[in-house]
Amino acid sequence: MRATLISGTPRALGSGNLRRLIDDTHIRLAIGIAAAAVLIELVPMDSDTFLVAIVALAFVGVELGIGSRKLLRSRPTIRLLIAVGFISLLSLIIGDVDARPMATLYLPVIAMAASFGFRQAIVVGAASFFSFGIPFLMAMAPTEAQLQRFAALVVTTVVLAVGVRRTVDTLENAIARARRSRTREHRRARQMAGIEDVGRVLAAGVSTVALEETMDLLVTRFGYELVAIFVVGEDGAATLGAQRGYDDYVDGSNGAAGTTGFDGVIGRVVRTHETAFVRDVTLDPEYRAANAAVRSEIAVPMLVAGELLGVLNVEHREADGLDETDRSTLVLVAERLAAAIALGRERQALQERAALFQSLAEFSRIVNGSLENRDLKAVVVEAVARILSSDIVTLVTRDAATGEDRIATQQAGDQRYLGVRILPGEGTIGRAIERREVVTSDHLDRGGFPSTVRGADIADPIVAAAVPLILDEAVVGALGLCRTDLARPYTALEREVLPIVAGQVSLALANAELHATVADLAIRDSLTGLFNRRHLDAALVRMLAARERLSVAERRPIAAIMFDLDHFGAFNKQHGHRIGDAVLRTFGLILQTRFRTSDIVARFGGEEFLVILDGATLDEATKIADDVRRSLAATSIPLEDGGAVIATVSAGCSALGPDVSALSSLLEVADVGLQMAKRAGRNQIVAA
Repeated sequence: MRATLISGTPRALGSGNLRRLIDDTHIRLAIGIAAAAVLIELVPMDSDTFLVAIVALAFVGVELGIGSRKLLRSRPTIRLLIAVGFISLLSLIIGDVDARPMATLYLPVIAMAASFGFRQAIVVGAASFFSFGIPFLMAMAPTEAQLQRFAALVVTTVVLAVGVRRTVDTLENAIARARRSRTREHRRARQMAGIEDVGRVLAAGVSTVALEETMDLLVTRFGYELVAIFVVGEDGAATLGAQRGYDDYVDGSNGAAGTTGFDGVIGRVVRTHETAFVRDVTLDPEYRAANAAVRSEIAVPMLVAGELLGVLNVEHREADGLDETDRSTLVLVAERLAAAIALGRERQALQERAALFQSLAEFSRIVNGSLENRDLKAVVVEAVARILSSDIVTLVTRDAATGEDRIATQQAGDQRYLGVRILPGEGTIGRAIERREVVTSDHLDRGGFPSTVRGADIADPIVAAAVPLILDEAVVGALGLCRTDLARPYTALEREVLPIVAGQVSLALANAELHATVADLAIRDSLTGLFNRRHLDAALVRMLAARERLSVAERRPIAAIMFDLDHFGAFNKQHGHRIGDAVLRTFGLILQTRFRTSDIVARFGGEEFLVILDGATLDEATKIADDVRRSLAATSIPLEDGGAVIATVSAGCSALGPDVSALSSLLEVADVGLQMAKRAGRNQIVAA
């Protein structure tokens, strides 16, 4: 094994040296010149021919020796001067100053010198001129033909040198362009592959992880060293999403890491929405340094449908360190980033929309699940606060009789202001009612509150929104919402949902009102508006059950008044049922206005009426009953012929002490008192 390696080494070295010598252009030139000189001298075939051949072989040998030496091999000017010396020596051997054929051998030497450069061409050309031209010009009385040949040779040499140099320059430039083009294409292909990788990374949307992976691709696949991506939020503020190459990215506008006020070149991109390509940042007056070593910069806006979603910024440490290829590549990367950001936002918006509309469906189920008006109002404000993430929700309803808008209920907030009127045009609620549209304010201070609630115990400023409640083209109230965190304004989606919420609330309140009306009709007398016998019986059962559950000490006194219109049958026959109905309505109105809402006032049957007064004594009941009697006696009932009549009423009163739980005796005793009042002459009150 070892013998094979040792014996193989000289052969390998010998073959390598041979190939190098064969490829050596100077050796090829030497062989060509030597062969040409020998051929030129063979034509006359004189005594100098042998000497020329010897010198030619020596010249080739010298070049072979130089070609095998690395130090001398890399010095083309010296080797070309040796060739000039060889040609000069041949001229001396021939002994002819003119040396016409040999003089042409200078041409390939000078041409080769020109191929190396103008400096080499000048040095070798000057050496050739001195070795050939000076002796020729110093010759005695050169002939005109000799001068012409000399001039032609000089001009030919110059033209040839310039032509060769130009040709070589053209070839070198073409080769350089081809290399640059190949490099650009290779780089372009690599960048395009990198762009595809960026697309795959961003396919799932823009996240912190995706931005970091994009940064890694821009550094490793694209070769960029200083890269930053700014992401513009929906509020217009830009945040540094990711960066590479900076110890701590500091924006030139405010010196704060992580955010930017859009200054410098990036600020120009934000304003113009156009790519900024700064080949030398020292020449750009708007440039603000994030790294003192930066000399060139490309900042590309990330746009979708004209909306700025961010800025991709790449910087380089050398002037002209970035080119048009980088510009076009970064534009493509920015487009991918913008599309990914837009897609991510759309996906998030769809998710938010779906979640919000799912909440709306739940909201609809909740508000339509209650038909009790008072309960429904509390349910509404609680549900609105939950689905729209509000700290305070206020429900304002319009009084149908007065047209005034008043606070009906409120989730959180200052409960002292329940029932307070909201004047038209004041605050977001007043403006929403007046304009019949959604009104929002991202910064509402106390001076912007309705004048009637400016003393409310609530911190300000607040984020506020209001929407009118409209039913059948008529405003029936409004919803007011607020957040105490100014960093959380109501979004466009939430503002879009507000009219839907308001519509559902308006419909739910109308249904509850309708239900209340229908329920009221079922328990009230249609003529007088008082409770009917059905409601009275049910109320008495509930009252009895509640009273029986209480101990004697806890029971309150209870009283009853049984009213009966005097001679009502005869009255109807004399004046007609229409006037009789008027008497019933008049008496019913007197009862409604005289008794408390906590009292049970009912039409017991025909012309009889019963009042149950919880917590009243017999004396109190008797006094109130007499007030009612005198009110009726003082009221004139107009007749159709222009006259008027007076009706009177009799009543019996009774009361139960704490030791009695049964209510049946209460009514029986009151009826006894009524009968006693009638027998005593009517239009009087008897306490039994």
